[in-house]
Amino acid sequence: MEQTIAKWLSVGFRYTAMHLDRALAPLGLGSSQYKYVMRVCEYPGITQDQFFALFFVNPSNITRALVALEKEGFLMRQQNTKDRRTYQLFPTDRAREAYPRIKAICTDWQDRLLAGIPAESRDLVLQALESIALRAVEENDKEAADEPQP
Repeated sequence: MEQTIAKWLSVGFRYTAMHLDRALAPLGLGSSQYKYVMRVCEYPGITQDQFFALFFVNPSNITRALVALEKEGFLMRQQNTKDRRTYQLFPTDRAREAYPRIKAICTDWQDRLLAGIPAESRDLVLQALESIALRAVEENDKEAADEPQP
């Protein structure tokens, strides 16, 4: 059987998203939204543009997710007093109440996925996955820079 990074990262991502969609549904969240709620709770006042560096997601996707979360009552935006072109994001009571459950769901899932890996190797596995992901970002950035512009 073919062993490729792309295949196994894709499988892990899809099944993690399916699990998180099920587990987070009672909170009114999905797998593409929870991470924003977590970060806003952990870093009240974070700006929208800081999410790109955290998640490596297209800015339009970030905007769409944040607008939906604001509409659903998970966060509120306030104009940044230091830079009026940007907004700071703050958790609502709904987000603060959901945060411990979101964190528990994520921790439980990670523990379940790492269950077959010896405890002394778990940090190494997570570091390797981070390294692979950051390398993918770097390589894509290089390719995009080399593409001819219209």
